Amino acid sequence: MNKGFSWFFLALSAVFFIFIVGLTGYSIENARKSNAASARERLPGLAAKALSIRDSTGGFDAPQFKKDMREVFDVEPRLLLLSVRSAEDGILYLVARNRTYMKEPSPVTSAWRGTPVYQVSNGYELLLSREMGDDRAPLTLDAMFVIMGREDLYPIVRDDLYLFLAFLLVCGVVILIVTSIQEGASEPRGRSVASGFTPSGSEQQARDRAPQYEQSYATVRPVQPPPAQPQQEPLRPQPPRPEPPLPEPQLREPPRQEVPPPAARDLTSPRTGLVWAEHLEPRLHAELERAAVADQDVALARVQIDQPFVDSRLAMVYAAIARLLKETFPLHDLIFEAGDDSYTLLLPDSEVDAAVRVLDEFRRKVADTVIEGRNRTVSIGVSSRGGRLIADSTLLEEASVSAAKATREGGNQVIGFRADPARYRDSLSSARS
Repeated sequence: MNKGFSWFFLALSAVFFIFIVGLTGYSIENARKSNAASARERLPGLAAKALSIRDSTGGFDAPQFKKDMREVFDVEPRLLLLSVRSAEDGILYLVARNRTYMKEPSPVTSAWRGTPVYQVSNGYELLLSREMGDDRAPLTLDAMFVIMGREDLYPIVRDDLYLFLAFLLVCGVVILIVTSIQEGASEPRGRSVASGFTPSGSEQQARDRAPQYEQSYATVRPVQPPPAQPQQEPLRPQPPRPEPPLPEPQLREPPRQEVPPPAARDLTSPRTGLVWAEHLEPRLHAELERAAVADQDVALARVQIDQPFVDSRLAMVYAAIARLLKETFPLHDLIFEAGDDSYTLLLPDSEVDAAVRVLDEFRRKVADTVIEGRNRTVSIGVSSRGGRLIADSTLLEEASVSAAKATREGGNQVIGFRADPARYRDSLSSARS
């Protein structure tokens, strides 16, 4: 390729790089603004729910208020922290997905007064405050939302990858075309008169000035016969010699055909869009290690379709329930296939009671949806780490046992597995001894 095309290709690559960087920045900023606007729209509704639940339960210290507000908090996947405070009484209610979001006060006590300080990651999280307008005492609602998470970044990176692959494909085709054109132009043309070539004037003059050589011919002489030889005695006939045996044909082995190695398949199943079951164990091990280091909880749920073989539409029903799972839970890389009639779901930073409430909402959603001409139900078993140093297989077994119990007891229910602390300590002591 000539230098002109090389410079043009470099300039085009630079323009594409600037374009892809600008498009990525624009997409990220657009997603952040959209999520921030959605968070500001949901903030008045959270304040109204907090006042309504307080009036119906009797106060911020009532156990029913804490339970109802926890349910409101769990159904908001982008909500990271929610607190109600006043200048006179301090922090009246606080719930967070991680204790590190609260910087001051580090331990929340009833004697603390002032304005709390939160740990907010600029660009990824947004802290909003709203006066609740209560008649009894001025109250303030603080809410922290995530406005740029993994579920927002994955589609942007995927679109950029598609554009980059398309650019590489177009560049490859253009390079092949330009190379073939240049190779055709560089081939020497024929110079024979038979091919239609007419010599130029200078070439004709050079030929006229060249010395002329006379053509020579080789002299052909007759061949003289050889002189006569004296007669000799006739040769005696010799016995025929035995012919050597022919070599035996050697059979050659046919060439071995090399079998290409199997191609690695994608992370997700094309049937449901969920992660293959073979990726569950390494991901569960990583989530348990992360939860143990950060002193957090993680829950695992096994979702089982009730009466899966009642008709011949199990494949369609399985795909439809998988779509409901992806609509309900935003972290799609934590939803796994588990056979032809069940699924496995990981819920990070969730203890068993919170996971049971969220999954019960999903159970009701499945029961209220008509799938393949009739209503279907699921049975769900849930287990969590619960502060234990638990193995991956143990957590899976607890969730599977809970799901089997829910199926035996009639189905269409959620059962959580809660470990006995005394028996857990006894098992640890016996293992150490």
